[in-house]
Amino acid sequence: MTHLLSIVIPLLSFSLQSYPRFFNRYFGVDVWTRLLEIEHVRKAGHKIPSRIKKGFIIDGYFDYPIIFPWVFSFFSKNFLLKIQGFVSPFFDVLQNILVYVISYQLTGNITIALISQLTYSLIPIIPIENSYLTPRSLGYFNFTLAFYPLMIFHINHNFGYLLVGFLFSTILFLVHRFALQSLLFISIFFTFVDKSPFYILSFFFSFLAATIITKGYYLQVLRGHLYNIFFWVKNYKFRFAHQIYGNAKPKKQDLIVKIYPLLSTLSPLLIISTNIWILSAFVYLYIYVSQIPEFPKNIIFLKMSIWILFFYVIGSIILKIKKLIPIGEGQRYLEMASVPASILSAIIFYYSFQKWAIPTTIPFALLVICNFSLILFLQIKGIIKDKNRSLTTDLKTMYTYINKLPGIPRILCIPHQITTMTIYHTKADVLVNADNKGLMEIMNIYPILKDPILKLKQKYNLNYVLLRESFASLKDIKLQKSKIQFRSGDTVLVRL
Repeated sequence: MTHLLSIVIPLLSFSLQSYPRFFNRYFGVDVWTRLLEIEHVRKAGHKIPSRIKKGFIIDGYFDYPIIFPWVFSFFSKNFLLKIQGFVSPFFDVLQNILVYVISYQLTGNITIALISQLTYSLIPIIPIENSYLTPRSLGYFNFTLAFYPLMIFHINHNFGYLLVGFLFSTILFLVHRFALQSLLFISIFFTFVDKSPFYILSFFFSFLAATIITKGYYLQVLRGHLYNIFFWVKNYKFRFAHQIYGNAKPKKQDLIVKIYPLLSTLSPLLIISTNIWILSAFVYLYIYVSQIPEFPKNIIFLKMSIWILFFYVIGSIILKIKKLIPIGEGQRYLEMASVPASILSAIIFYYSFQKWAIPTTIPFALLVICNFSLILFLQIKGIIKDKNRSLTTDLKTMYTYINKLPGIPRILCIPHQITTMTIYHTKADVLVNADNKGLMEIMNIYPILKDPILKLKQKYNLNYVLLRESFASLKDIKLQKSKIQFRSGDTVLVRL
């Protein structure tokens, strides 16, 4: 019965991550992309879709990891739309419970296991990442179930761990590209740390298994992944640029746009604020080397420290060196260290408390309060009050109007982030790519607008521009003399 307590903290964490949805139900840019992918799989009879044309002016082939859209293709469209904001927090609940299981397995101590869950729940970056429909939390959950068992197998040679690690490594190929990329990087790293090809061989055989199981479809996913990286290799200077103003700062910047440059400038110090518990790796390494008798010496804890430090270093380097942005935003790599960081932090706190109760409790309590406060601040400013990444009442009114237009409108969206939202809610064809190969064809409009709109009109047979004036003005996009066909709040539909 005591182990049932392991459900309490994850449920509280679920509530913390989900409550912004009651204030801003449709937050998130990628929500509509994921919903469209799910819809394509549903219409294909719960199978991998063929060529995707409807809604996308630049058509292409489905190239997304299949498990997430396949699972949710069995949910009705209306029901999924209602629950989409709670999906990512749900999978994070599973990860939170996994934290308890691993912590209890390693220590046999329920108190440490519960503290591990508490520290995990108060990592600021996690509630922000899970604030919209995304397979990230499912991917990170699979990453833990892939790498941790393989690490344990290399220590105790229990083939049960090898089987679990191999199974979830294979699944990860079909769940989430960034988590898989992170598994590749740490597999290469631990191949050198342990002076054994075991990790990289496991990754390779998982790749073969995923390719065989999907009858070669994974190779299409891999191609899309590589195209995405190549796109940002060519455009890394504009990763956080404004589509119209480029790298010049617009008058109004939302919170997310402000945070990224700050993290880059002050990395590797400020990156720690996204997951303060990674400091446990430095502390435990000192404990291990110094042979402090009050703390347990455990090779698994040592390897967890190395695991954390690897992602801290790679995340810091990527934030500093902009040419590395194509392989991912640096702070996101720290999410791969969330589980070991939470567990090590709990272990260090527990054993420190036994000898130095008050000096240990005060800083720990302050960290808990600061993390909780930072989460609330980011949720309120970045999610609840968001306008740029959300489906607003003004946009809904605009979409209703577009659906009443004769024929099939062909639309250029500014900002580019509302393209798939527009496809999802209207009958229009939108200037956006259906697959990652198509990214090569939109470099004239994204990440920055390079071609004049009238040139784009002729090339793609466009007849409308959908513009959010809070993002850019008609003057800025050189359409001030054009006819505004319809206005809804800050959103205007301009006829070309």
